[in-house]
Amino acid sequence: MRGKKMKKMRLFAAAAATALAVSLPVTSAQAAEGPAAAPRLAAAAADGQLHAWEHAYRGGDHCYWTGSSRHWDGLKETSQPGCGGMRNRATSLENRGYEGVDAVNLYWDIDQEGAWACLSRGDMWMDLALGWETFSHKSWLNSGGYGESLHDNISSHQWVESC
Repeated sequence: MRGKKMKKMRLFAAAAATALAVSLPVTSAQAAEGPAAAPRLAAAAADGQLHAWEHAYRGGDHCYWTGSSRHWDGLKETSQPGCGGMRNRATSLENRGYEGVDAVNLYWDIDQEGAWACLSRGDMWMDLALGWETFSHKSWLNSGGYGESLHDNISSHQWVESC
């Protein structure tokens, strides 16, 4: 009889400890140590710019533009020094535009030509190498790149009111 009482007491104590652990808040230090502590990227505050990175999840070289750019080859049309160009190199994108300049058309070719894809304000595509984002719009004059992945294929962009 004594063994059954002890077993019930242990089960009760284990259940109480589990309930207490579940109800307590987890500190950020504890959360970072857990096995599911994958890096999470929050959207950055609006700064009126389109941002592009060479690697997934905002890694590698970084370029950004306040206005439209007809050619992603060099730094003459970017907002910062040191951007050596991002033409056919972007793997991660983020639209931090303001209201009024909400969306960005991303073009297959220079001079905002060829097929395009549209990135809405506040949206980010963190790994274009997955192939989910494609040039999904085309004009009857120039449909070059239509259906192709955006990964390492963007040559220019233009700010537009909406997607």
